[in-house]
Amino acid sequence: KGFNHPMNEEMQCIRCILDAGELILKSGGEISRVEDTMTRMFHAYGFLRADVFTITSSIVVTVYTKNGEILTQTRRVSGYDMNLERVHEMNQLARDVCTSPIPLHELEKRIDTIRTSPELSGWRMVLLYGAVAAVFSVFFGGGVWEAFFGGLTGMGLCLLLQLLEGPVTNAIVRYALAAVLGGLFLGMTRKYAVDYSIEPALMGNIMLVIPGIPFTNAIRDMLNGDTMSGMLRMSESLLRTIALAAGFVGALTILGQI
Repeated sequence: KGFNHPMNEEMQCIRCILDAGELILKSGGEISRVEDTMTRMFHAYGFLRADVFTITSSIVVTVYTKNGEILTQTRRVSGYDMNLERVHEMNQLARDVCTSPIPLHELEKRIDTIRTSPELSGWRMVLLYGAVAAVFSVFFGGGVWEAFFGGLTGMGLCLLLQLLEGPVTNAIVRYALAAVLGGLFLGMTRKYAVDYSIEPALMGNIMLVIPGIPFTNAIRDMLNGDTMSGMLRMSESLLRTIALAAGFVGALTILGQI
């Protein structure tokens, strides 16, 4: 497929495909998926060669055109928002493009539609957090009170993480602050309200917010040969896990509940 106005359309094509790769990466896709998807899309639009290098915070693309030009663009990636449904939709879009390339304005529109697709509303997410925390609390040996206070803490964590997302840009600090407040709530309800077993409720909430998908993707990246990206994901996941555990345990230790 050729371009009527080579430079302008080629740069627009690179930008659109970078948007697609960024959306996959930010939504929880692994590094190999991002690089393979972008490479296939570049070939579908007629580029002779595409070299895509991706880490967790950056995408670098160099393409070779039929006119003998070499074009490079770099994209800084930040603000991850785990959404595997978007990864699935981007995969389908990439398959459609590889089967039959669509006009660039339509490609841009479809990527934007996927990016802005509606998520669960705030109150539904709060209820979901509470239900999952309650189930995990029972799973770890808790009873009615453990599930009740574990669920309330989970709902509070969801609200806190949403409220702190703007003022606190660092995800590790944000999760640590939410964990401290969650631990204080668990400790104070046990100390001043109901004498229940705090460990199941605590584990239920740690399991709720532990970064399981990023940790799994880190292992997959390393197994696929993307060692640097895998180590970066692994480090971030471990730091977030340590921050969560330290926040909960530190708050409960201060209250003398552990």
